[in-house]
Amino acid sequence: MSDRSAALQVSGVCASYGPVQVLFGVDLCVEEGEMVALLGPNGVGKSTTLRVIGGLLSADRGSVHLGGADATSWTPRKRVEAGLSQVVGQSAFGSLTVVENLTMHGYAAADRRWVREAVEAALMIFPRLNARRNQPAATLSGGERQMLALAKAIVNDPRLLVIDEFSLGLAPVVVGGLMELVRRLNERGTSVLLVEQSVNVALSLVHRAYVMEKGEIIAEESAAVLAADPDRVRGLMLGGHVAEAG
Repeated sequence: MSDRSAALQVSGVCASYGPVQVLFGVDLCVEEGEMVALLGPNGVGKSTTLRVIGGLLSADRGSVHLGGADATSWTPRKRVEAGLSQVVGQSAFGSLTVVENLTMHGYAAADRRWVREAVEAALMIFPRLNARRNQPAATLSGGERQMLALAKAIVNDPRLLVIDEFSLGLAPVVVGGLMELVRRLNERGTSVLLVEQSVNVALSLVHRAYVMEKGEIIAEESAAVLAADPDRVRGLMLGGHVAEAG
């Protein structure tokens, strides 16, 4: 780990849904300018971790720091104001146009003129969306709706972009284009935390990866090292602690 400040630091986080504990001491870090993946099969706690990071679920124990500040007790809105943006699925207001959806996402900004400028800047990054700027979101393709989800996130000029399963249900050629857009956002200075079931997609995009099993982080490694050892990756995804012990 370098000595750069962290865009995100999750330390010892435990979380529950009612009486059922789901997270057991989760530790992970995304440094400034870094892209990190959180990997693991369905049901191991990845999305719950994102809910805690976003302030949608309170941690039972542990802390969440954003840009060095303790955000554990912050509201979701305050976390957005501090530079956190999350992309979850292809959510959009179907009856609103592309521009209207983007404008709605700038709700946290105090300066409405800045929001208009941010919307136009986001559309410059996504030419296909710009060409459909006045179309209702319901008429967009799956790939275009995912672009809209990414564009909405960057309207707030995020310091940290959190993406949950952005390749789900999309054709490989569309996923490739989205990956390139995420790389460009990262080059502009945005740190990225990616939750992704496709290991190949994740490891070809990020710098470092965590693997989760049953609410715990069981491995942390550079993406290059994991990509060069597919047998280990397969074991981690299927066998978890057993694979690491072996």
